[in-house]
Amino acid sequence: MTATVSRLIPALPAEVWETLTSRDAMKEFMQGAVLVTDWTVGHSIKLKGQVGGEPFVDRGEIRSFEPRKRLSYTHESAAAPGKTHLVTFELAEKGRGTKVTVTQTPDQGIDASADEQMKAQYEKTWAMILRDLEAAVLN
Repeated sequence: MTATVSRLIPALPAEVWETLTSRDAMKEFMQGAVLVTDWTVGHSIKLKGQVGGEPFVDRGEIRSFEPRKRLSYTHESAAAPGKTHLVTFELAEKGRGTKVTVTQTPDQGIDASADEQMKAQYEKTWAMILRDLEAAVLN
C-alpha cells in the first residue's frame, strides 16, 4: 500500500524546499509540530506536539536529503510504537511552479493489508499538509 498525494505550488523549487525544511515553517504546515533534526542522512528526526491536549513525540530517521529535489524519512508514531512508515517528498519544477509529491509506504512492523484500510485517511491528511505547505510558502 502506498498513499500518494501531489500538489502544484506556484513557487520555485528553492522556495518550496526552504519552507519544507525550515524548522519554523514546518511548524506551520505540520499541524503545529515542532521539528528536531539536522537533516543528515542516518540521523534522527523528531516531531513534537499535542493532539487533543495530549503531548506526543514521533520519531524517525532521515533516509534521503537531496536539496530542492527529494527528502525522505521514516516515521514512527507515538500512537503506534514499533510500526514505521517511509515518508518521501519529491519536488519537480513545472513551469513557474513546483509539483510536490508526498508518498507514505509501509516499512517495519506494518501489516500492509491492514494499512490499506487507512490509505484514504493518510491521503486526506497529506493533502491537508500540502495545502498548508503551499500557504506557508506563499506567506
